Amino acid sequence: MDRKNDFLRILKKNSELMSILDEVSVLNLPNYYLAAGSVFQTVWNYSDGDNLMTGIHDIDIVYFDKEISADSSAKNDKKLEQVLSEKFSYQFDIHNEAYMHLWHNGNKVPYKNTENAIERWIATVHAVGITGNSRNIDIFAPYGLEDIFTKTIRPIYYVDNNRYFMKIRLLGGKKDLVI
Repeated sequence: MDRKNDFLRILKKNSELMSILDEVSVLNLPNYYLAAGSVFQTVWNYSDGDNLMTGIHDIDIVYFDKEISADSSAKNDKKLEQVLSEKFSYQFDIHNEAYMHLWHNGNKVPYKNTENAIERWIATVHAVGITGNSRNIDIFAPYGLEDIFTKTIRPIYYVDNNRYFMKIRLLGGKKDLVI
C-alpha cells in the first residue's frame, strides 16, 4: 500500500513542523532533511488524536557538506541549533552527515550523502526524512512508510548498528528486552 499521500497530508497539518521546514529551507544547507522523531511522531500523534507536536522535544536536521571542515561544521551546527531554538520552542539537533563517521571513535564507514546516512539509522521509523518546504515536500523513506503507520519499530541491521547501541536507543535502555 502506498502511504505517501496520507503521509504528506498529515505532515502538512502540522503547522509548527511546516514552519520549521520553511525556515530550514532558506538556510542553504546542502542535501538537508528534517528527519526521524519529529516526522514519524507527527503521524503517530495524528493517529492517536493528539496535538501533532506532542512528545516532540527536539528536531533532527541532517545535511551533507564536505566543503567545510569537521570543526567548522560542528561550530556552525551549534550556532544554527541556538538560532533555531530561540525562534522555535524546541531543541534542535543539527549534524553534517559528512563527518558522522568520526563519532564513536571513528569506527563507522563514512556516509556517501545524507540519504546513505538515513538508510543506515537505527530503525525503519527513524529512517525517514523530508526536505523542500511546506508547499513542496520531498520524502526519503528507504524502508517505506508502512512501519510508521503501524507503529512498528523495526531495527535496521547494519554493521554499525551493534546490539548494545540498538538496545539503548530503541528500547530506552531496558536491559531485559532483547533484539
